[in-house]
Amino acid sequence: MRLSLFFLSLFVTLNVFTQEENCLLWKISGKNLKEPSYLFGTIHITDERVFQFDSVFNNAFNSCEAYAMELLLDEIDKDDLAEAMLLKKGKVSDYMNDNEEHILDSVLTEKVGMGLFAFEKMKPFFIYSQLIQAEMAKDMGEALDMHLLLRARDQGMLTFGIEKPTEQFSAVDQITIEEQLDLIFKHIEEANTPENEMDKMIEAYLAADLQSLLELVTDTALPAKFNQAFLIDRNVVMAKRIIKISKKQPTFHAIGAAHLPGPNGVIALLRKKGYTVEPMCN
Repeated sequence: MRLSLFFLSLFVTLNVFTQEENCLLWKISGKNLKEPSYLFGTIHITDERVFQFDSVFNNAFNSCEAYAMELLLDEIDKDDLAEAMLLKKGKVSDYMNDNEEHILDSVLTEKVGMGLFAFEKMKPFFIYSQLIQAEMAKDMGEALDMHLLLRARDQGMLTFGIEKPTEQFSAVDQITIEEQLDLIFKHIEEANTPENEMDKMIEAYLAADLQSLLELVTDTALPAKFNQAFLIDRNVVMAKRIIKISKKQPTFHAIGAAHLPGPNGVIALLRKKGYTVEPMCN
């Protein structure tokens, strides 16, 4: 998912994960935590291959009193969401030539079932997201992070949003409408290649290859301010709030897997705060 779904090539080679640390599930302990909490790297797709939970995962999940995810997606205010997704003025077609309009209209009609007219007031970034979601396997009824949210509620766990919607959505406005459209057309060009980026991302996720995931969601063509806002700044906020929530009760935290690795990743930030963060994988 290009962003190359989201992120940054500013990382230095310092603290790169070793092969044995390729893991999606991590235990957070030490310092002022009475009981361990857990950190799990998710991917927002409905492909059944990512819904594989072993006994280590289940024991960690069931030991927690709360579940926290980036955003409580089913509790986002609809007016706030609309404000974040819609253009302030004009139409998206105002930023394209006739040929680009025709291409995007055809792709949306084929993939989403609605032409460009249905998305004229939407920021291109969110049109891009619609395309990606439409192209994913529909094996499960909901994406992985939402599946875990519903499971947590079924078990009577407390639920928290680690971020505020405005914090996440504001990063989109760090790139221009033209740059957002570039994401769409790059994605369209690559979608029919033998192994597109989504295929590579799922393969990396299934292998728990955090470094490859980070590289795949990195798009050096995007402005540094977007990468800073969408990854590094959010990592700092998430690490701080993960600890705040974990101090109150043992919590299972589920965030996008690309937020985990690297010296500016959530794992490194938690360690810098003095917490022990260790992989829960063989």
